[in-house]
Amino acid sequence: MNLLKTKHTLQIFTLIIVVLNIASIAFLDFFSSQVVNLVSSVLFLLYFSYNNIKDRLLTVFIILLIIADVFDLYYLKPYMVETYTMIKLLALSILSVVLFKRLKSQKLDNAFTALFLVIILINILIGYKTIDEAASVLNNSQLITIQAYWVTCILTGSLAAKYYFLNDSKKAVYFVVFTFLFIFADLSSFIANFFKVYLFFFFERIFYFLGFMCLGYYLFFFKKNENKKAVVYNNKLKSSLDK
Repeated sequence: MNLLKTKHTLQIFTLIIVVLNIASIAFLDFFSSQVVNLVSSVLFLLYFSYNNIKDRLLTVFIILLIIADVFDLYYLKPYMVETYTMIKLLALSILSVVLFKRLKSQKLDNAFTALFLVIILINILIGYKTIDEAASVLNNSQLITIQAYWVTCILTGSLAAKYYFLNDSKKAVYFVVFTFLFIFADLSSFIANFFKVYLFFFFERIFYFLGFMCLGYYLFFFKKNENKKAVVYNNKLKSSLDK
């Protein structure tokens, strides 16, 4: 039995990484703390590679996150915020492609799909208002890229939620969990950097590396056993509409 390919090992590994990152924020300067964050991301990639990660698109997703972490070291230099944001946007777009490939043969009832679209629209409006309030500390190119990234976050999160609704499996649960953890990590970073609520730097690291842990759960610890349950939701929805 490969002792490094167990849930318990991954949990301990993640705990050590999270503690080190929290300590780095508390006791080191900001640049050194960002280096610790980058090294931690690379260690997760090495851990996944050692355990023979087979999903190429998710491998690209992880590599893009690490590249973004590299650019984040120099966020004060011109166009670094825009570059970092576009790399993160590309990473989430990769997730959307993975989700779309899993969803293209599965459909929800039209009324349920309409409800999803309404929720997406509301979240885009909320995100636009939030980013607009930070416009005083953003230039035009930063504002445009961050707004584009926010829209991508919402669309990816919505696809992940739909994937969960249509599949009754632990793999689907962990996919949606790690997707939202990575999104929450970036949201925490945005709040910490642009609204100066520095406590959220701690939340960013916690969400980020818990996201890697749940990604590991998805990749290694659950067999593919996705049973469609859209019919159940559609029947429930139709029943409620008929009442």
